[in-house]
Amino acid sequence: MRHFDFPDDVLEEIQRDRFKHPTRLVQERMEILWLKAHGISHAQIAELSCAARSTVQRTLDLYIHGGLEAVRRVPRRVPASALVAHRAALAAEFEARPPPNTVRPSVKKCRRLPRWTPSANAWSAGYKRHVVPCRPISTRSIGLPIAR
Repeated sequence: MRHFDFPDDVLEEIQRDRFKHPTRLVQERMEILWLKAHGISHAQIAELSCAARSTVQRTLDLYIHGGLEAVRRVPRRVPASALVAHRAALAAEFEARPPPNTVRPSVKKCRRLPRWTPSANAWSAGYKRHVVPCRPISTRSIGLPIAR
């Protein structure tokens, strides 16, 4: 078992990132460091944090070699595209001949739908956008008694 000394400012950052870091992987790694800072063995850390012993050792190795920044770093795999090599040619082509929808965007017209006007207590013709008129559901149609 290796011995670690954590300065107070590092312990404060570990405590904060245990719960407030947006990435769950980093939160789990900070939990491992927090337990190690309190002198718990690797086997107990693995049991308490529900992680494998190799994960505990790998997290501690990350801290030794790179500090908290290495522990906070999450590897992200960006898929490679076959079009990356042709990026300049594609950009020039789209500049010369843009697709039709970027030249003149189509404007969606409002449909003329009837709408309920409470003041007139009747249906009147009016303009509403994407509204489907529906009739009021009476309590009798769904089998409930009318409250008087």
